[in-house]
Amino acid sequence: MFHLSRRWQKPILAAVCGWFVFFTAVWPVGTVAAFSVGEEKEVGEQLLAIVRKEFKVIDAPDVVQYVNRVGGDILRAAGPQFFNYHFFVIKNKEFNAFAAPSGMIFIHSGLIKTMATEGELMSVVAHEVGHAASRHIADRIEKSTKVNAGTAAMALAGILLGAGPVSEAVVVGSLAAGTTMNLKFSRQDEEEADRLAYKYMRELDRNPTSMVSMLQKMYRIDRYRQGQVPAYLLTHPQPALRMGYVQNLLQMDGAVTYPSEDQFAFRRIKCRILAMSEEPSALLPVYLREADDPELDADRRAMAWYGVSLAQLANADFTGALASLAKVIAHYPAQHILQTDLGNIHFEAGHYEKALEIFQKTFAVAPNCLHTKYYLARSLRQAGRLPEAARLYDELLVVMPDNVDLHLQLGRIKAEMGEMASGYYHLGAYHWYDGNVEMAKRHLRQAVELAKKDSEEKRAADELLATIDRVEKKK
Repeated sequence: MFHLSRRWQKPILAAVCGWFVFFTAVWPVGTVAAFSVGEEKEVGEQLLAIVRKEFKVIDAPDVVQYVNRVGGDILRAAGPQFFNYHFFVIKNKEFNAFAAPSGMIFIHSGLIKTMATEGELMSVVAHEVGHAASRHIADRIEKSTKVNAGTAAMALAGILLGAGPVSEAVVVGSLAAGTTMNLKFSRQDEEEADRLAYKYMRELDRNPTSMVSMLQKMYRIDRYRQGQVPAYLLTHPQPALRMGYVQNLLQMDGAVTYPSEDQFAFRRIKCRILAMSEEPSALLPVYLREADDPELDADRRAMAWYGVSLAQLANADFTGALASLAKVIAHYPAQHILQTDLGNIHFEAGHYEKALEIFQKTFAVAPNCLHTKYYLARSLRQAGRLPEAARLYDELLVVMPDNVDLHLQLGRIKAEMGEMASGYYHLGAYHWYDGNVEMAKRHLRQAVELAKKDSEEKRAADELLATIDRVEKKK
């Protein structure tokens, strides 16, 4: 079970309790009113500010592109929605995923670590979209006689923290324990979300039996947790009942044949997420055992070598990383994204010309791959080709407008190019999305001061300052 170190417990507790003060100022305690779509959007905006400040969001371009592809597939099946959905992967060892207000879906790295197939992950995301589409959290808040939106937001922050003494203290200390009990999805909520998830997967021609295998994992974890985690943190109750419900749906449908699923993208992203959330020294022996396991199929062994390569790269073993990745490329010669991974190893090893050559060739055949575009931009900047790098970073920001690293890199490039207003704007955006409000305001004010009247830089800086001001006034 994951617990935060003592070093971080007090500061995080203080920070989250500070947000609780903000929320109860917005919605005074004792106020019960219909929870509108507009209020849900506002809670979602503020909750995302908490996430950005207190947690590590894994927003590498390939991870973002993958989870949004999975989520986008589900949304096409779901049809028109109240909100524009956003999918986030959080660095957290808890087995958890949940739908926050206003269409924000949070997936913990610990859950992805437990999933064995893309179908299992898709079943989780589909279930959470089902909750969001049905506005179950909003309905829980609206129907409760004891809860207001402020304490509900605090309870969500406690759930975000995961299991452990800090989250328990946050929930209990803020008098939000009862709130979390009310936010715990009912059996009817869970059945509706499962029914919708089942429907989405059927419409996408994805095998809904993945829902059962995912629930089996959840059931085992739920049994392990009993007596160790307060019931009010278990927002998705009774996995055994849910499993029986889904099995009944499968029986009613009878025998249905579904196409086989390519697991390459899922397995690669799973390795990438683990490389960004686990210690390489712990991952390396696990992957080496899998790579040499004769009982695993060739695809699984090949992707184990991919994990080995990532762990070796993290340890600056560039020769080993290249040799391990070569085995993966030999097994998957048509997967262009592996060439970008190859170029990245060369870049980290200081082979800059070789890396740039690889990135340019790969980008020519896969121009829509965000992973390739990002590393090509980084390589172009290193080569001193700043306008070309800036153009690619700008294109990436269209797709990932709140990406911390993109704003940081573009801010530095713009400053190097002498475009100071734009540089200050992007550095301000970097600090805002990274949780440093004061530094964000300082840089954005500089952008406004230096920008030309009616320029794009001034408009963007003014809008972001207005957003920050709106948030701060409600603290």
